[in-house]
This record gives sequence, structure tokens and C-alpha cells, in this order.
Amino acid sequence: MLKVFLAEDEFVVREGIKNNIDWNAHGYDFCGEAGDGEMALSMIEKLRPDILITDIKMPFMDGLSLSRMVKAQFPATEIILLTGYEDFEYAKEAIKIGVASYLSKPISGENLLKEISVVAERIEERNREKEIARKYQEDMKERAELLKQTVEMLSDVPTSYDRNSKEEENSQVNEEVLSEVDPKHIDKKRVKEFLRMRDESEVEAFLDEFLQGMGKNAIRSTMLRQYLTMDIYFCVVDFVENELCLSRAEAETEIPPSGMVSDEKAAYEYLVNILKRAIALRKENSQGKYRDVVNEVIAYIDEHYSDEELSLNTVASHVNFSPNHLSAIFRQQTGQTFIKFLTDYRLEKAKELLVTTSKKSNEIGLMVGYKDPHYFSYLFKKTVGCTTTQYRGYKPVEGEA
Repeated sequence: MLKVFLAEDEFVVREGIKNNIDWNAHGYDFCGEAGDGEMALSMIEKLRPDILITDIKMPFMDGLSLSRMVKAQFPATEIILLTGYEDFEYAKEAIKIGVASYLSKPISGENLLKEISVVAERIEERNREKEIARKYQEDMKERAELLKQTVEMLSDVPTSYDRNSKEEENSQVNEEVLSEVDPKHIDKKRVKEFLRMRDESEVEAFLDEFLQGMGKNAIRSTMLRQYLTMDIYFCVVDFVENELCLSRAEAETEIPPSGMVSDEKAAYEYLVNILKRAIALRKENSQGKYRDVVNEVIAYIDEHYSDEELSLNTVASHVNFSPNHLSAIFRQQTGQTFIKFLTDYRLEKAKELLVTTSKKSNEIGLMVGYKDPHYFSYLFKKTVGCTTTQYRGYKPVEGEA
């Protein structure tokens, strides 16, 4: 849950922001407040909020000075500035500091929440990137261990004429293969694309083509087999974890045993098996529990779209998923983000009401979950391409939105 801190010297405004928004219901922890910049800074140093909302004009230390100091100490903290002054110099300074958003007062709780959600998405995206980087580091450690095992395996050969003969043969094969390898064909993107789109029955043909593109003798080289098995293993793990949102344990894919790469047939069968397993998981993923979860989410939206408080966090709680996990599988299954789907759904309902009832625009906005009539009108025109009045007088041709 992201932590939000508020610095605002006007008591009425501060109380309004703090109390008129159900922070927990929207997935935020309102962790603290202060009436001036100096007090705010000392509290921020202890609380470490993810998002700071601050007024520009405050006693002792103004919002710009506070923002500058917070960014210097905690660069990851996102800042939303509130101001009653339409001064371009303030805006320029805010941009220079790295403030995320610059809003004019007064601002409704709904519109403030929308700005916060944009900032929160940026934070979550950054956190996702950090998690991917962390996993990459872990993968690199595994890769290093695998290379160590391979070196040990390759060094563990008989000491005799046979060893010299074997080394000479391997050296010759490796030299031949490496001279043939076309780097353009060692492309993990091709593997990912295959895993996304193709069937288990095509795995052998794909793998043969993939290897052939690298050189007809690629699989004969112990060195290159080791390289291939490691790279395709990590490619499969990345696909399972980041695109299917499953764990490595669910993938049931183990690091290739160190002794396996010494056998050409065993290495080939290993690659076939892990590719087939990943494709099978993709099919289960799209046809099984996640499809049912997304259907449940859509049914929940259908029942509660008129509720202004409806959010990703609310729905995630309903289906017992974390918001991040639900967001990922919802986008995977529908091709849309949750917010985009909800907005489109509400506006479709609004369009129906505009052509089937005589209700006023602000009433219709309220019926589809938008308490602020100005925001509803703005969103409708931006999305549909015309005002509500214009739409009411326009009868779309069948098949048009």
C-alpha cells in the first residue's frame, strides 16, 4: 500500500483532503500531515512516504523549498504541488525540481485521486522494473553457478590418450561451429514470440530451425550447447514469471543438470520439454483460473460501475488478488488496463442513457460513477469525440461506437 503525506497550512483544506477521501479503500495509507514545511520535512524523514502532496505557499518553509529538499534526500518520492496561484514561474521551478504534478486549487477529491492514481502507476511501474532487475541479478548468479558446474564437468575427463583425443575432437568441433555461427540467429526474441503464439506440436520444428539458423553443427558443440540450454532456460523462466505471472515452482522447470550438456540428445530433449511446458502453461493460464477471475471482475464492474468509489483495489479485494497481480492478468486477458476498461464501460452505459432517456448530462454522469459533472463532460468529449449534447442528437450507424 503506497503511503501519502499532506503538507498544507490551511486547516480547512487539509481536513477536507484528509477526511473526504477514503484512502484505504483506494489502496493508499494516509500516513501523516503537517501545517508547515519545516514540520513536514522532519516527519517525512521518519515516515518515508511514497507520495507527497504539498501546498506551495506555507509558513517557515514553502512547498517548493520542501519539494527541493525531499527530492534531494528521497528522489523516489513523487510530489504533487497544490497552488492557488496561476504563476508560470512556479510551474517552471516545479518542473526543474522534478515535481510529478502541478494542480490549481480548489480541487475536488475525485480529481485529486485521479492525479494520485497516475503518480501511483508511475511508482508501481518503477517498482516492477526494480523487481525485474532483482530477478535478473538472481538469474545472473544462477548462470554463473551453471557455468562453474560446466567448467568442472568439462575438466573432469580421463587422463590418457583418450583424453587428448577427446579434447582435440571437441576443440575441432567448437572451432568449426563458432566459425559458422551467425549471431543474428541467436535471438531470444524469437523464442519469446514462439512461446506467445505457437503450439506444442511445433516445438521440434521450431527448435530445429532455430539451431539450423545458428549453424548446421551448432548442437554438436559442448560449449554452444551449454550456452543454448542456459539462455533458453532463462528465456522460459522470464516468460513464465513476467508474462504468465506464475512462479518458477509452478513452471516445474529446473536448471539443466551440469552433466546433461555433455550429451547432445539429452540437451535437445531438455530444450523440447521446457518449451512445451511453457506453452502448456500459457494455454492453462488463458483458459483456466485467470479467465474465470477476469470474468468475475467484469461481472463485478457490471454490478457496481455506478459506484464512484469503484477501483482496482476494491475489485482486487473482492477476488482475493493483489492489485498488481490482478492488473497484470486483467491486461493479459482483455488487452486493456483495468482503468481503460472501466472508463470505456461507464461511457458505453452513458451513451445508452443519452439516447434512451431524457435525463440531464450531470444526472447520467452520476449514474455511471462520475460525481463531478465537469470531469464527466471532459472525459466524454475526450473519449467519444463529441459533447453529450451532440451525441444525443447523433444516431450512430450500426457498427459505429
